Amino acid sequence: MSLKSFDDFCARMINNDPVSEKEVYDERQNMIRTQLTKRALWLFVITSGINLIIMECGPQWCESWVLSTAFFGAAAHLYWTAANIKHGSLFGLHGTTPIVSQIGFLFGEGLFIPILILTDDSNTDVAANFFIRNGMVSEYFMWVLDSALLLAAGIVMAVSVRNYKKKEKESSDTDKV
Repeated sequence: MSLKSFDDFCARMINNDPVSEKEVYDERQNMIRTQLTKRALWLFVITSGINLIIMECGPQWCESWVLSTAFFGAAAHLYWTAANIKHGSLFGLHGTTPIVSQIGFLFGEGLFIPILILTDDSNTDVAANFFIRNGMVSEYFMWVLDSALLLAAGIVMAVSVRNYKKKEKESSDTDKV
């Protein structure tokens, strides 16, 4: 909801104009979702900052700086998904439509990237050095780990969409009776 529409919404509430319950519920969800997004972004920023300090000043624990940062991004996204489901703010007035496209992206990335990495014929030492290479976590393992976290977020979202649609169908069936 934009600031202008939020101002209009507040003005209608102050003037005792009719405001639907769905609008109030949607505004509540937007506020919760915004707070959870801020928390997830702070989680990502803090963990990535600590990671970069460790990688720069201390022992480099991963071959790739980008993939180690992507790991914290995927973990923050999984946290955001789980927290929104817990607080009931994953779906708004638009239903599941915005989330379904995100699920497709998460499944695509979660399944395609490991297959691409593991079937790479140009590097023959993938199997020999999959977990640890040169005393650091291998970039292949980090790719698969990042993809697994994103795939887990997609699965959690898909299950949540299915449960939401099931509850919606049950509530519409009870309204008909």
